[in-house]
Amino acid sequence: MILKRNVKLFFVIIIVTLLIDQISKLLIVNFLTPFDPPANVIGSFLRFKLTYNPYGVFSISFGPNILYYIFSIIGIFILTYVGLSLKDRTSVIVFSIIIGGALGNIFDRVRLDYVIDFIDMGIGNLRWFTYNFADACITVGAIFLLSRELFCKKKKTSETS
Repeated sequence: MILKRNVKLFFVIIIVTLLIDQISKLLIVNFLTPFDPPANVIGSFLRFKLTYNPYGVFSISFGPNILYYIFSIIGIFILTYVGLSLKDRTSVIVFSIIIGGALGNIFDRVRLDYVIDFIDMGIGNLRWFTYNFADACITVGAIFLLSRELFCKKKKTSETS
């Protein structure tokens, strides 16, 4: 059952997340080119380097491009239903951030046929995959939900024992 009190908050956060993602990508594309050396933000630990990712998460190919759309759209519908059905406002916020991030990457794919990535983190030659604000929202949201699920279940189980 969808709770009407969560609808406004849910969609406002989705729109804000989507706007931040798209504006950050627009700014990066206007200031960097894919052939520029990385721009240091916090030394070499955090830097900006423009890349175009035609593949999926972590630049891994999952097959034909249509799969990226199908998986994303199915995921968005499921997360929207679940997010709007929750009573807990924190969960509603987290689900909306994840959906906003997914929509940001879908907009890139529809508009450009690839995703704009630019955040490059690491130490020396040990670097994480280049990502964007949308990817960060999806990842942080998923980690939050998983960790809360693991730790809250253990806490509830130990309280009932």
